[in-house]
Amino acid sequence: MPLRFEQPAIDHRPQTRTHVGITDAEALTMFAAYRLFGFWRIDIETGHFFASEDVHEIFDLPYSEGPVNLAELISRIHPEDRLLIAETFEQASLYRVGFHYVYRVDNRLGGYKMVRTVGQFRDDTGGGGIAGITYEFVEKLRIVGFEDGGTPA
Repeated sequence: MPLRFEQPAIDHRPQTRTHVGITDAEALTMFAAYRLFGFWRIDIETGHFFASEDVHEIFDLPYSEGPVNLAELISRIHPEDRLLIAETFEQASLYRVGFHYVYRVDNRLGGYKMVRTVGQFRDDTGGGGIAGITYEFVEKLRIVGFEDGGTPA
């Protein structure tokens, strides 16, 4: 799988939604309802990796607010994809670029599921790091859901 690096998101045309009236919290809730959609951050100086609940679920790891056990997380990634991920983080840190890639994660059922990660280098007063999102790369033709036990009319 080839590497694809991008300009950081700050260089893309910003989208506004103030005129639509959707808050950040509402947007995140809708993303998470669509599929497992987690956030993460790596502190370059310490090497610590922090992740939201959905990232833990994608990799079938117990949730913790502290640093993720990277050895355990990496063990869930297909062996052929591990080098790509290490190279991606190295290049993102070295050249301070954004990136995305699709790779295979153990589905704990004897196979693999496809996962996409999108990240960008960030430099702040606390030091450099990489922040991003990870989600299951599952295409579904149609999903219908009802809240509060409702039924279609």
